[in-house]
Amino acid sequence: MNTLVGAGAIEAAMARWVLGGRIYGNGRRGLFLTRLKPPPPEIWEIRVTEHTPQARLFGRFAEPDTLIPTNLHTRGHLGKATSQAWAFAMASCARSWDRLFPNQPAFAGPSIHDYISENCDDFPI
Repeated sequence: MNTLVGAGAIEAAMARWVLGGRIYGNGRRGLFLTRLKPPPPEIWEIRVTEHTPQARLFGRFAEPDTLIPTNLHTRGHLGKATSQAWAFAMASCARSWDRLFPNQPAFAGPSIHDYISENCDDFPI
């Protein structure tokens, strides 16, 4: 399923993150990066929407400005946000984190600005 998403679109999304491209939100849901509703807590998604099919990269923050992506899914595979596929993808992200960083909790903060120190605009439109 993941091979259906263009590698260029995923590479562009990762370059935007790594090179400090501006991250926009609308006060509720991020347009590029969003914290997903738990459980499990502190799962974030990078939304690759410039390509069809769209992709979602799931990950957690180790510290501010350090997002560790752990898995990738096509948006079509995930279905509705309340689907079993979403729950499985989020749980898979948490399991991958625990394997990579045993006994190290994901970074947590109350606002997106605790996670992204620069280039982040989060305001209601």
